[in-house]
Amino acid sequence: MSNKFNVLINGASGFVGLELVKILSNHKYINLKYLCSRSSIGKSVNHFLDQKIRKKLPLISDINKVDFEDVDIVFSALPHGQAQDLLNKLGHSKIFIDLSADFRFSNSDTFAKWYGFEHKSKAYQKFAVYGLSEFAKDAIEKSNVIACPGCYPTSIQLPLVPLLLKKLIKTNKIIIDSKSGYSGAGKKVYDKKLYPNLKKNIAVYGVGKHRHMPEIDQGLKFFGKVKSKIQVEFTPHLIPTFRGMMSTIYVEAAKNSNVFKIYEFLKKFYKKSSFVRVLPKNVFPNTNNVMNNNFCDINVFSGRDSKQIIIVSAIDNLVKGAAGQAVQNMNLRIGVDEIAGLK
Repeated sequence: MSNKFNVLINGASGFVGLELVKILSNHKYINLKYLCSRSSIGKSVNHFLDQKIRKKLPLISDINKVDFEDVDIVFSALPHGQAQDLLNKLGHSKIFIDLSADFRFSNSDTFAKWYGFEHKSKAYQKFAVYGLSEFAKDAIEKSNVIACPGCYPTSIQLPLVPLLLKKLIKTNKIIIDSKSGYSGAGKKVYDKKLYPNLKKNIAVYGVGKHRHMPEIDQGLKFFGKVKSKIQVEFTPHLIPTFRGMMSTIYVEAAKNSNVFKIYEFLKKFYKKSSFVRVLPKNVFPNTNNVMNNNFCDINVFSGRDSKQIIIVSAIDNLVKGAAGQAVQNMNLRIGVDEIAGLK
């Protein structure tokens, strides 16, 4: 491939936007044409980075002054609700990759219920593909609207979907305890009233009503081809580290299943996967091994009861949980190697 794709990143100065800049600045098929942000116009992205990017990049600019004729791919790393306005303006002519929740739900009523306002881009919502890369490749390759999953749902769906497909676990009583570095809450995390003593504090939030629950339910049901209702129990926590995410998932083995069958099946299922690693038996996942990369590490353990299965997964919430998965989806969409720019 000789020609590069021109890319615009909207929200380039946020946590996820900066990860996109770091990855795409070294992507051989990409030219970073525009970096946009409302609050940082005229600044260099290096102003926000500890490790500076030596490659010459455009200064942050106003998206209202962009010539979209020069853009092939748009990444939207904006707060929930704002991507809808941008897609309404652009239409269906560009590849649009969204990292908010705006296009994750197949039902606009579900979005309205959990996010508190009506969906403003229903015409394009119906064309959106939920971009869990490992399970939506065919759909991603054909779509111009790709909704990237949330970070917690990514860490949860990757280990559970294969087990649901194989009917190795029961669909009821799925309980998930997840912990994330504080970057998972976005830049609002620096609000000292919301998150006091940030770097020395563990905080639980969204108990019993977190917005990721319906997204997890929807993804598990759709990709796992589950006919019955799924409603997970999910509780997230912020921990005093900037990045990294771990989910501990409690499930019950199906009638003819056990921890050995579940482990061996996951190991076989992901044997050829570019980014999902099932660790050797009895090795505990940790965030250090997935930091600043696009891997998801998984392992399976037995609880005190032989039918109780404990699954642990680890990702970098800013990479596999956000920017890395978005680039993986872009690679699939433009027809280049899935690992381009990510290894």
